[in-house]
Amino acid sequence: MATRRAAATWVGVMAASFSTAVSAAAPLRCAVEAASQAAAGQPVWLRFTLANVGPAALQVLRWNTPWEGQWFAPFVTVEVDGRALRYAGPAIKRAEPRAEDYLRLEPGASTTAEIDLALPFQLGQPGRYRVTPRLRLIDVFEAATAAAPRPRERHAGMDLPCAAVEFTLVAPR
Repeated sequence: MATRRAAATWVGVMAASFSTAVSAAAPLRCAVEAASQAAAGQPVWLRFTLANVGPAALQVLRWNTPWEGQWFAPFVTVEVDGRALRYAGPAIKRAEPRAEDYLRLEPGASTTAEIDLALPFQLGQPGRYRVTPRLRLIDVFEAATAAAPRPRERHAGMDLPCAAVEFTLVAPR
């Protein structure tokens, strides 16, 4: 289960990267951060931020993203010293979305989610880790054009670029 943590819990220098979505209909920016160093056997927190940099409020379906608050799909790839790790978390099938499955982002607003990378990935080997987000938003639309939820046949998905982040995993003390 993902947990939100205060910024004070972050140790070390943060590595961050930003990318802007190219879709004119969904001007979204994504950022991911991680502590520069973590200990094997401990949680490895990733902090994802989603920002609406456009002029209109947006509705975003949270499914299969960090903003859902849990791992229900492999929305990142992880490599240690160049070797890919296997996702070992849950994958679920779903019925139609509900209104509460959507996130409303006002113009200029952002939301943050923190999620433990150690839950679905085996992070026991010390080394240099690279986490590459593979975010596909299943449904994104301007809030003024429709109400959430929308049936699947009306979903308008988009890839959300979000640059990779790296950290070093060290042996526990």
